[in-house]
Amino acid sequence: MQIRTPKKYRGRQRRSILGCRRLAFYLVALCLIGGGLFAIANQASLGPIAQRAVYDIVSQFEARAATIAAPAPTPTADPRNSLVEANNYWGRGALDQATALYIDIAESLPNTVEVFRRIALGMINRSRPAEAVEYAERAVHADPFDAEAWAIYAWALDWADRSAEALAHALHALELDPGNARATAYLAEIYSSLDQAERARLLLDDLLAEQPDSPEALRARGLIKWNQYEYEAALADFESAFRLADNMSFIAIDIAIIEMGLKNYAAARSYLQQVIDADPYNPQALFRLGEIEYQREGNYARAMRYLQDCVDLNPSYLYCFFLLGRAQDKLGAADEAAASFERAIELGSQNPQHYFWAGAAQIELGNCARAMSFLEPGYRLAVAGGYSQYAADILAIIGNCDPAFAAQAAADA
Repeated sequence: MQIRTPKKYRGRQRRSILGCRRLAFYLVALCLIGGGLFAIANQASLGPIAQRAVYDIVSQFEARAATIAAPAPTPTADPRNSLVEANNYWGRGALDQATALYIDIAESLPNTVEVFRRIALGMINRSRPAEAVEYAERAVHADPFDAEAWAIYAWALDWADRSAEALAHALHALELDPGNARATAYLAEIYSSLDQAERARLLLDDLLAEQPDSPEALRARGLIKWNQYEYEAALADFESAFRLADNMSFIAIDIAIIEMGLKNYAAARSYLQQVIDADPYNPQALFRLGEIEYQREGNYARAMRYLQDCVDLNPSYLYCFFLLGRAQDKLGAADEAAASFERAIELGSQNPQHYFWAGAAQIELGNCARAMSFLEPGYRLAVAGGYSQYAADILAIIGNCDPAFAAQAAADA
């Protein structure tokens, strides 16, 4: 049998009239009512405080959200390996590839004059003098007291047909470094551009007496001799300059042009091929190879291959577009020829010969209105420039579309 233990008797307890919970509720309610009345009475002074508190909370939340969403920072690329690679390309004459790499790392090396100087040279090599000026100016900004920076700036301006400006910068380069051979050679070249050939030649003779191995001075003297129709003497200076700086492809192109003028086409082709082997993008070399095939060999299909490569690799080189159009015209591709001539003009050509062929191509296609849009400005360019033969050629075909214009132009002439 199980014995049950009785529970202790506890008796009945009375509840308090005002319980703890109820008391706490009344106290909180009174505080809220009092706080609300105080806030209403002091709204003008408490409003800005409350706003600031809310804004602080929102700002903290936004900062946390931005931190959560922000991507992890990427390490800055080390330009040293690219710089070594670019220097290697430069040393072996692959100026286009070197220039592309220098441009990629230029922002990481903003105070390196030599990088910007070489980019400017590369742009000259690409026949893009306006961009050469831009990068040469950045070389000056990298170090305003560097004579080499001012020298390349002067030379780029001379290539861009801004010889008067170039002169001041070349003189400033020599103020910074009176013995700087590049600045002196570039100054002589600028004098030549300003029709002061004798002054330029005397300057170069003095420079070469002191520094006979200056490729810039030898090339500058070669240019002066070339302009004075001393082709053999110019060729000798260019060849000497190229032996000292065989990575400067524009010197090889100078040699090739003179060899072409002397009808030494095999020698010209050899130099141009040497440039292409080192620098496959070079627009001047591709243009000159196409020119040899077009004019000397009459091999229009091969010429077109060189010129098509030229425009594919250098879509802003207008001379390749023009000669490509001539080759296409010879091969019976009238539509393609018309497009190539038009592209040469779109790229800024001011050569009346280009306008003549653009108009002739449109006449062949039966589009007189389009033809006149090239022939009229081409005729005006020919007259203004004193190109009487081009003016006569244009007038001869304008009559096919606008006899009145041709008659009036002939009467005015």
